[in-house]
Amino acid sequence: MRLLAAILLATTPLAITPLAAPAAAQPAAPIRDRFPHNDVSRQLASPTGDLPASIKALQTTLTELQQLALQTKQAHWNVSGTLFYPLHELLQDHYTGISKYADECAERLLAIGVSSDGRASTIVRTSAIPEYPGGFTDDAAVIKWFAATYLTADRVTQAGIQATNKTDPTTSNLLQEIDNVLSKYQWQMRAHLQETATDANRGVDIGAPNAPAPAVSGPAPTFK
Repeated sequence: MRLLAAILLATTPLAITPLAAPAAAQPAAPIRDRFPHNDVSRQLASPTGDLPASIKALQTTLTELQQLALQTKQAHWNVSGTLFYPLHELLQDHYTGISKYADECAERLLAIGVSSDGRASTIVRTSAIPEYPGGFTDDAAVIKWFAATYLTADRVTQAGIQATNKTDPTTSNLLQEIDNVLSKYQWQMRAHLQETATDANRGVDIGAPNAPAPAVSGPAPTFK
């Protein structure tokens, strides 16, 4: 038996398992494959037919909403004058609503498979909304500023609605909700200066130097 074993060992070659190439010799994976991916991360529940259009519409709206949120807080703190308290409270309500929809925009970007950009530098560089003035601000000036600014933001949102209406209806629907809210906020500011049968609201207190004072005639109105 010992002789047979010796003969077998002498005539049978040893099986040698080849070693893997050293790590340094392995080809580098493409950059796109260096990050963790799996089938689940690629499954989008609500894909878009035109990803660049959806990204632009959502990111632009997100930036304007973030800018508006900052400016409403600045005005909320510093509004002064007869209408201080109602404007102080109204601007807080607006801040809450604007912040909510900014979050919805950011999360919709994630839902279509891209990141959202909420950095301060992005807001400063790309927002179409001007910076709100510092210091105490007269109540009439606050009304005038926000009536114009909400209109600017609303037009940006409407452009996004048109761009995504056919290719990404979910995004378009979200932007329509935001458009409705911005229109409402703009009306709530504009209503402070709405002309009525008893008050022309001709702009004497909002910096219109040549606006005539409303004529007063007849007895003061009574309300029952």
